This record gives sequence, C-alpha cells and structure tokens, in this order.
Amino acid sequence: MSTDVRGVILSGVELAREIRQGLIRDVSTLKEKLPDFTPGLAIVQVGAREDSNVYIKMKTNAAREIGIDVQRCQLPNTTTEIELINKVSKLNNDPNVHGIIVQMPLDSVNKINSHLITDLVSPDKDVDG
Repeated sequence: MSTDVRGVILSGVELAREIRQGLIRDVSTLKEKLPDFTPGLAIVQVGAREDSNVYIKMKTNAAREIGIDVQRCQLPNTTTEIELINKVSKLNNDPNVHGIIVQMPLDSVNKINSHLITDLVSPDKDVDG
C-alpha cells in the first residue's frame, strides 16, 4: 500500500509580506474610524545586549511600517526587579500603550525573575503572550 503524500512549500518571505500588508490595512482602517487614535507599542529592555538591540530594531521597524508608534524603554543593567516591576506596571496603566514586549534576556547585574516580569504584563497588552 503506497500513499503519495506531498508537502506544500511555503515561502516565509511571501507569508510575512501578506501578513504585514493585512496589518497595514487593519491599522489604516482603525485610524480612519478613530482619527485621533494611534496604536502604541512599548518595548522594554534591560541592559544593552547587541543581539537584543538587533531584534528590537527589527521589531521597531516592522511596527512603524504598519503605523504603530513605538516607545523603547531601555533600562540600565543595574535595574532591580522592583524597578522593572514598577516600569511594567506603569506601562500596563498607560492608555497610550496598547502592546508591551519585554525583550529577553534581561541583562541585569541584579537577579530578576523573568517569569514574574512576563506574567506581570497585562494579558490585554501582552504581545508575546
């Protein structure tokens, strides 16, 4: 018994382009309905790891391309867990921030429980969740 199973080859580049174009349309439609509204994204980074900087730049460019305002919250590598908790809590309560990304890894000289921090992000604003 032989079955002929063939896979479908997907183009990641093409799929990403289609998704991005759909998001551009969605944001544009939203802005037409609510002219004073602009979606806002906050990206929280602790430290200054170069690999994280590269990812943040890519995320920032993609968000801006589709019409989202990006606020980069770069905290020093001396940031404590309580300082980071306070920052995330402030962003959770900011009406101009509609999405939050906590960039991993957290590059701090202090011990920070990354699970605690990611769990603290409001489910309504958790981009990675």
